[in-house]
Amino acid sequence: MNQPQTPRSSLSNTNSDLDLKPRARGIATGARWFVVGLAVAIVGTSARVYQLKAHPAPELVGSMERTNGRPIQERTTIATHARGAIVDARGRKLAVDTVGGTLFVDLRDLYRDALNRAIAAEKVARRKSSESSERGPMTLASLPADLDPIRELAKALEGPFGVSAAEIARALDEKTPEDLRTLRRTMSEDDWKRLKRYVVLSETLTAEQVDAIAQAKREAGPTSILRGAHVETRPERILPYGDTAAALIGFTGFNAPRDPVTKEQTGRERVRGLSGVESSADKRLASEPGFTTAIVDSSGSVMAVPASGFVAGEPGDDVRLSIDIVIQEIVERRLRETVQKSNAGGGRCIVVDVHSGEILAAYDTLRSGSNYAKAVEDKFAAHDARLARLRWVTDPFEPGSIFKPFVWAWAIELGKARASETIPLPAGPLTIVDGRAKRTIREAHSSSYGTKSWHDCLTKSVNAGMATVAMRMTNDQMMSCLRGFGFDRPTGIGFKSETRGILPPKDEWTNKTRALASVSFGQGIAVTPLQLVHAFTAFCRDGSMVPLSMAPQATGSVSGSEPVVSEKTMMVTRETMQDVIREGTGKKLKDILVYSGFGKSGTAQLVNPKGGYFQDRYMSSFLLGAPFDAPELAILVTIEDPDKSKGVTGGGALAGPCAAHIMNESLEYLGVPTDGQLVYSDKKKSGDAEVAAAAVRPE
Repeated sequence: MNQPQTPRSSLSNTNSDLDLKPRARGIATGARWFVVGLAVAIVGTSARVYQLKAHPAPELVGSMERTNGRPIQERTTIATHARGAIVDARGRKLAVDTVGGTLFVDLRDLYRDALNRAIAAEKVARRKSSESSERGPMTLASLPADLDPIRELAKALEGPFGVSAAEIARALDEKTPEDLRTLRRTMSEDDWKRLKRYVVLSETLTAEQVDAIAQAKREAGPTSILRGAHVETRPERILPYGDTAAALIGFTGFNAPRDPVTKEQTGRERVRGLSGVESSADKRLASEPGFTTAIVDSSGSVMAVPASGFVAGEPGDDVRLSIDIVIQEIVERRLRETVQKSNAGGGRCIVVDVHSGEILAAYDTLRSGSNYAKAVEDKFAAHDARLARLRWVTDPFEPGSIFKPFVWAWAIELGKARASETIPLPAGPLTIVDGRAKRTIREAHSSSYGTKSWHDCLTKSVNAGMATVAMRMTNDQMMSCLRGFGFDRPTGIGFKSETRGILPPKDEWTNKTRALASVSFGQGIAVTPLQLVHAFTAFCRDGSMVPLSMAPQATGSVSGSEPVVSEKTMMVTRETMQDVIREGTGKKLKDILVYSGFGKSGTAQLVNPKGGYFQDRYMSSFLLGAPFDAPELAILVTIEDPDKSKGVTGGGALAGPCAAHIMNESLEYLGVPTDGQLVYSDKKKSGDAEVAAAAVRPE
């Protein structure tokens, strides 16, 4: 019986299925092991990542973080903002931020650029020439012999830099080896190395010069000779009025704030005030720099900016001062003239608005090289006017006779003396005895000896008369005088460096021949110019002192004045100080003042550091208020260590005229009316008398 035949194709399919089953099983098994291995790898990697994050090795931390704890991939871009401006009482800018820069030349680059331009020009010429195929290879020797990059650059810089080409070339030649001042045909490697890479033409570029040079370089193109000139820009604090009020405004510098956590510098530098108003008002003036922090890859490309990675920052606030730059200029000019004319060691001046207490001008100067300047030691002032110490704030001095009005008025207030009272005094020096202690008091002029009225003790500046009346007071009463006029404390105008002066120590008050007598005519006590002019405002007002201020005060604002003496005492003292000008130690002012005024002179012997006083060196000073009926300004002028050989050293003859000129110009500038004539001139008085006589003379 025949068996059925299996088709050939069916047999082949069956065999194939049998062959595929083991292979499929192998693939499935391999896939399972692959998945398991991959899972194990993922778990292991995740565990390792967790381990590195939770407990990183010190080496890993060091490779990923900076010393301040910030990620190594983090980059911060700083956006600086302007520091606030300092302006005067009328809004004129005294200090502002701008852009400055340094202009320098890289001589090596300058020469290489000149060489490359010459080669390029030669190639162009060869291509255009029909004989180019016959020319040899380009060499340095085939270049023109007249390449002069220095003079070419100087000519290109002349316009935008604002300096003559000859001067620029001369400055570059001084820094270039003589044999390399033009580009030679043969330049060895050593020659190239001899060319300087950083030749500074100016470190004080203005914003206008920076812009002009940048514009010139853009217009000339990247291959021009100007490519050899470079400008490094920087923020700069400028004073539009130059050195006028420079010491008062002060100096600024840079500092990098510290991270509050790590206490390390963050690198974001800020401008900080180092002296003057720049320092005292630094918190208001300071800007807050902005910054953007981004995460970057190894090539520096930004990958992400965190949500907290941008801080806008903000500019500083403007600070308005009570200073009036016009009055400040008047003070500086007049004081320098007087110091120069008298060959003095220095001088100080303060101008105060007696109604508001605003300081309208304040200045001090030292004559470089003088013995006084050497003793005072303000070495930074010669380097930069902005670094000068504010000596009218910081340096107390023994006032001498300029101190007498305060004790004189206090004696009137206490009823210890009357203006018309006669004070018996010897025809020579007065000797005061207290127990075993003795004190001999002498006068500066022989005319001051002998019996005087209490009025004359002030107008003629009689030391013995002041001491005699002071002996009628107790120590506590004299101390009350010093405290009442503010000589025991700083004025508080806002400078950290302000001093409080020096009062006599306790042991000086043990007997009346020492502190009590000495203070009455301004010895044994040291006060600052600020304290003196502050106390003097009491005689310019109603007997009260107005607080001094470096900031403008609102019109009609409450002054917070401090009563010192009664209005009656004030007026008696003011009238007596007017007689100082009419007939006393201030008679020189009669030929200057076009406003009625009142004041007091002082000529104190300078203290000798080795003990005692110099016999031929003085502090000349004058306090002046005006106009008499309605005072507007109080002025203090001190001239320090005037040259005796010039013939004038007294306060009334030297400091007084300076104060009078400042008063005239300042009141005129402020619009205070005057008839333009000398108020106290003898000629004016005689002329007025003739007019009055003619008015009543019968026809």
